[in-house]
Amino acid sequence: MATSEYPSQNDLIDFSNNDGHLRGIELANSEARIHKETIPDPDTVKPALPPADHGSAAWMLLGGCFVIEAFVWGLPFSYGIFQQYYSTHEPFASEPQNVAAVGTIMSGIIYFLAPFISVALRRWPHSYRPITLTGQALLLIGLISASFAQKTSHLIITQGVLYGLGGGMLYNPIIVYLDQWFIARKGLAYGVLWAGTGAGGAACPLILDWTLKKYGFRTTLRVWAISMFIMITPLIPLVKPRLPPAEKTAVRPLSFRFLRYKMFWFLECGVIIEGLGYFMPSIYLLTFGTTHLHLNDIPATLLITALNLSSVAGTIIIGYLIDRLHPSSVILLSSLGAALSVFLLWGFAISKPIIYIFAIAYGLFAGSYAATWTGFVSEIQRDVREADAGMIMNLLAAGRGLGSVSSGRIGEALLGYMVGGSNFSGAYGTEYGGLIVFTGVTAVVGGLGFLTRFRLKGVEGESVASTMEIRTSHEETR
Repeated sequence: MATSEYPSQNDLIDFSNNDGHLRGIELANSEARIHKETIPDPDTVKPALPPADHGSAAWMLLGGCFVIEAFVWGLPFSYGIFQQYYSTHEPFASEPQNVAAVGTIMSGIIYFLAPFISVALRRWPHSYRPITLTGQALLLIGLISASFAQKTSHLIITQGVLYGLGGGMLYNPIIVYLDQWFIARKGLAYGVLWAGTGAGGAACPLILDWTLKKYGFRTTLRVWAISMFIMITPLIPLVKPRLPPAEKTAVRPLSFRFLRYKMFWFLECGVIIEGLGYFMPSIYLLTFGTTHLHLNDIPATLLITALNLSSVAGTIIIGYLIDRLHPSSVILLSSLGAALSVFLLWGFAISKPIIYIFAIAYGLFAGSYAATWTGFVSEIQRDVREADAGMIMNLLAAGRGLGSVSSGRIGEALLGYMVGGSNFSGAYGTEYGGLIVFTGVTAVVGGLGFLTRFRLKGVEGESVASTMEIRTSHEETR
């Protein structure tokens, strides 16, 4: 007859002798252990991470980031409206030569802060909320202070430097955390994110043009600051890490071995040079249209709107392509498309339809350039596995920022140079000729990343071999 593994009833209740008493105690202890093992301690159980690439939390974060991007970047990408106003209205019309620098400094600082914000968040992961709130405060202070400006130098400090610092601290954590929330759909996520720039840049010109003419720059800047506070404040809680920071953690040092990777430097050099000319159309296209094509106020403003709106479609399309094609092919498409639109359309713009076609084409190709970076990041990580995707993206952004900060002065210096004299056909024969050629050349050089297609094999093999040698040497030393 089969015997039960459990004690009999007599065993459980027979405490008349010492053996029975001890067996009862052992049974009670055994049941207590089983109970303790089957019910987990709530203090040690970690909540499950929210899913990446899908789920309400991921899409809410992406939606919030889209709106923040639209507001933060809407102003820099619509700066051509301010450029036109400041250059023709006092107290800035008497010194218009430095007005363009305000817009490029504003955007350049936002880009340039990216790697520093990334390092800070990595070193102090709990600081993401103070950083974003401080950024929002600086951004609003910059706009309010700019509304009291009396000189162009005041605008450079307030609307340029302060807005750039605040915008960088508010915006750049998005790049760090978006990389945690989207993995397989990274290209699409960044495409949607950067489409926020185009959306903001499409709506802002019309709003800013109307308010500047009706109420002046002081009221416009103050109302814009209030609007940003109302719209952005509820969204800041959505910008949070997917991976909760531990109370005590050993921060893994960042690996910068990818800086020895030739693909990175091909791309970085192209990004810096592309940044020198990228913002030229958004700054000077409106004044070109009113001066040489005699566009009225609203039709001229629509040039900036068309440029920024088409970049929305461009970033989404490029984001889709970068997940499916080699990044060298996609960056070639973006760079050559932008360059050809500058040389053939803006350069020979002798009628209103041509300049509108140029605005759409340039926004579609040049506006989507940054969306190609995610593809190169993935390629670099395949070879340099410890490379941090966020740091690579941020260094590329800093490169564009470096180019952007310099482009304001370059544009002012080039304005007035004609190509082939005043008799040369199209816009080349105007004071914008040299600026148009410079913009087209920088767009071409921005495609340097295409050269990585021909060097991938050799570099990867060299890098992997050197990695194996380093590891072997290290093990022998040990």
